[in-house]
Amino acid sequence: MSHNTHNLSIKHWWPPQQEAADEFIEYNNEIGECDSLNQFDKVAQACKDIYVGDKSGNKLFRFFKEKIDSKTPASLVRLGDADGNVLFNAMGQWPSLSEYCLKKISQIYFGDQRVMVKHADFFTEIVLDAVKNADVIGAPERGTISRSFNTPLESIDTRGMVGMRGVYNFFSSPSNWALSEFSDVIWSSTWYSRALLPYYSKLLQDLPFCGFITCYPEMASIFSAAYNIPKTQSINVPMQASVAGKSENIRHYPDAYQSILDSINPPYEGAVYIIAAGILSKPYATTVKARGGIAIDVGSIADVWMGTASRPGMDKSFVDKWKMVAK
Repeated sequence: MSHNTHNLSIKHWWPPQQEAADEFIEYNNEIGECDSLNQFDKVAQACKDIYVGDKSGNKLFRFFKEKIDSKTPASLVRLGDADGNVLFNAMGQWPSLSEYCLKKISQIYFGDQRVMVKHADFFTEIVLDAVKNADVIGAPERGTISRSFNTPLESIDTRGMVGMRGVYNFFSSPSNWALSEFSDVIWSSTWYSRALLPYYSKLLQDLPFCGFITCYPEMASIFSAAYNIPKTQSINVPMQASVAGKSENIRHYPDAYQSILDSINPPYEGAVYIIAAGILSKPYATTVKARGGIAIDVGSIADVWMGTASRPGMDKSFVDKWKMVAK
């Protein structure tokens, strides 16, 4: 039985109910493909530089190698569909669609659909703070936005598509954001963490210290041995509910959040931290930089390193190529 008369997202888990689906159709018609691509162009062109394509990994490597060598605090963060869901909600234009998206991503991240709805203002604040303090931002690609308009309604991942477009809906609007804020920012793809896979070893080899803010307590020792890093710090976070296969609250926010923040203590200017903590990677990265460190949000690549394919499109050969463990 369809959850809505549009058959919207019926091939996906948890399709929207009628009111949210109606608002998606309205939204999809009001901000069409041409307008959405123009929004992307406005945001990307406001930035200092754009690192996308085959050479983006090498460019990002050189950028962060210089930061590490000069011991300059920096932050590399991702704006994915979850962040776009938060920003879309902050626009306040399509309330039923916004709530549907927030509930679904909250269930995915925290195992409880109420967390991101109840604390929506907090999540908006941490995303915007991370953007304001970032040196490099990875966000949905232009082609991804375009393809979303050519997908049959029943096959659209409504939450994901709204999130990807929502990044540009929000930041291209002068009422939400001044594009001049991006004048010193490098814009990259949300998949930059994959583009960097051949380069992490070069960035981390023989560092005196590296911090890890992930759900894998063993990651620090694995990297220490692999790259000759004598000192590490492992700050453990709860595993994302969807990865852990849990449908109850994982108690990351607000329960564990403050103690994790308090644990971030870079031992010197330019100390590197690898971060993989879902949407809460944003405030952790902001804090790392504010306290003198270099934050690199690697997202689901942390799962790959640990031998887990946690995202669509991660086939076994990809994981086997890059995993750091025998699994």
